Amino acid sequence: MWRRGALLGGMLATVVAGVARAAPPGISADESVVRLGLTGGYTRYEENIQPQDTESGALLGFDAGLSVLRPSGIGRFGWPDLYASATYQFSAGLLGYHGNLDGQAETPYSARDNDFYNTVIVRLGFGRPIAAAAEIIPFAAGGYQNWSRNIQGSAGYGEFYQAGLMGGGLKLDLAASPLLVVSAVAEGFAVIGGSVSAPSQNFTAGFGASAEERVSLDADYRLSDAWHAFAGVGLTHYGYTGSKPGGEDVYEPLSTTFQVNSVFGFAYGF
Repeated sequence: MWRRGALLGGMLATVVAGVARAAPPGISADESVVRLGLTGGYTRYEENIQPQDTESGALLGFDAGLSVLRPSGIGRFGWPDLYASATYQFSAGLLGYHGNLDGQAETPYSARDNDFYNTVIVRLGFGRPIAAAAEIIPFAAGGYQNWSRNIQGSAGYGEFYQAGLMGGGLKLDLAASPLLVVSAVAEGFAVIGGSVSAPSQNFTAGFGASAEERVSLDADYRLSDAWHAFAGVGLTHYGYTGSKPGGEDVYEPLSTTFQVNSVFGFAYGF
């Protein structure tokens, strides 16, 4: 009986050790870095009115971030790694605006539009190896985004949009080789506490809750023990619910924004 118990105990210990093993070294190195990259992309914004107001064009900017993947101390529950990251994204562009004059829906108005976007997202989750060279990381996330637009020309005006983000997602890391790690991320957010203001029109309004979806694919190549080069592409879609008409029948209509973004940069591991 003692021998059978010892054998079963050894088998259980082996299983637990297998479940609790930490991330593969290449993935740990890829996730524990400070990174800075240059970005280029495209955005399209549409207001749900007729005739439709749209703006679109190229965006340039940068992406800065910090991430950590370390043993969590709760490996016995099957989630041996703690994941945390914070990212800041900035982009800007001189976009093409095509709309209509206020109160004159049949009078088209086209101009250039100076746009600036800022987004901060913090993620916190747990990682678990699912194969010898792969790790899955579910996470909770929260953040903040704003957008400043300045439509030029004689009928132009400026607007400022802002909103909070609350949600989560799933990240999959695959060590394609000891030096190369490929990552895929899918995440969703509730867009909350949103508002818009147009000072020149003495207009301010709040939004209801809406949704934002993000997906991305990245590759990280380790150049040395500390230095990495990375590149990636991502898609973002979100909407604003719009507002009720104000005292002068001025309101913000329902809108949607679609963005595609690419990034290339370098990271330093620790």
